[in-house]
Amino acid sequence: RLRLRPAGGERPVPATRLRSAGPRLCAASPAVLTKIQRVGAEAILCFSLSAGATGDALAEVGEAEGSPAALSLLLERDVPEALAAAMQSNGSSLRLLGQAQLAGESPEELLARFEPGEPLSLRMAAEVWPEVPLVQRSSYIGLTLRLRGREVEGAKREEALLELRRRFPRPDGSLPELDDQLAAEVSSGLTAAALRDLVEERLKREAALAASSAAFEAAEEALLAAVAVDIPATMVKERARAQYAERCRQAEAAALDGDAASREELRSLMTWDAFSAFLASEEAAISRSLALSFAIEAVSSAEGLAVDEQAVTDNLFLYVNECKRNERPVPDMDDPAFRESFEAQYVREAVLRLVVDHAQVEWLP
Repeated sequence: RLRLRPAGGERPVPATRLRSAGPRLCAASPAVLTKIQRVGAEAILCFSLSAGATGDALAEVGEAEGSPAALSLLLERDVPEALAAAMQSNGSSLRLLGQAQLAGESPEELLARFEPGEPLSLRMAAEVWPEVPLVQRSSYIGLTLRLRGREVEGAKREEALLELRRRFPRPDGSLPELDDQLAAEVSSGLTAAALRDLVEERLKREAALAASSAAFEAAEEALLAAVAVDIPATMVKERARAQYAERCRQAEAAALDGDAASREELRSLMTWDAFSAFLASEEAAISRSLALSFAIEAVSSAEGLAVDEQAVTDNLFLYVNECKRNERPVPDMDDPAFRESFEAQYVREAVLRLVVDHAQVEWLP
């Protein structure tokens, strides 16, 4: 919705009554979106309202209500209708966030120049959904990661070296020695010592990935620094609202069959102060999560990564069976939202593995 509110966030101009949900009483030309332009993280929206539209707004609210109510009606109904119609007909890729606000003037200034029965033009600004950045491969390949080294098991090292020798059998079928000749067959100019180092490096990376999430966490931080995305505050707040609503829903379900403490917890959540505290504590984490999702999408697009539908389905079955074995809630595999989140996790892991595999690793003791 578009509200009569200045960009600075001051108190809106009061209107005693709004009939934005009611039928249009007159048939004058409605508001028209004449221009939409993206400027950084905002979209500037230029509207034009005909003399008939402004006059009809006053007639609809009545002379007693006056110009403030007529202007509020235009902003609450006609201007949003013009915006929706223009976005739909033009197929705009812009995705607006939150409420648009007046740009370049205060509500009082707009009201002062508003004359029912005269044409009116105005500008508004709205935050827009961030664009997925276009990235070059050099921006995410070769990133520096600092990981704690893990000792490679001797058996795994010998197994890897044996597998390498099997790839280059001698004419008589025997396995080659791990010497400079074999190393040169693997890659021109490579020595046996360098080949051993490459195998050791690969095994250490695999051990780091298997042992904990530290490698992925390091890759996430490096990727966030390399592919910067500015996340609008409105977007963070909307995600926080969705998360808080889910928390309230769970508390409500618990309170239905719970004790007095559960009901008291639910009551404590149903306040603006409680949400404000939640937003303050989670704002940084939500912003990071959103920025990371855009960075991962950017790398995925640059690499042309495609989701393997069969692999996702197989992993879904494994996940559902694991839930059944551990007596956890079993998700609905036919739920599009659940599958979408699973696919997003699949792409995330593919991108982070790519970053780790091609990173310059500084091993910590």
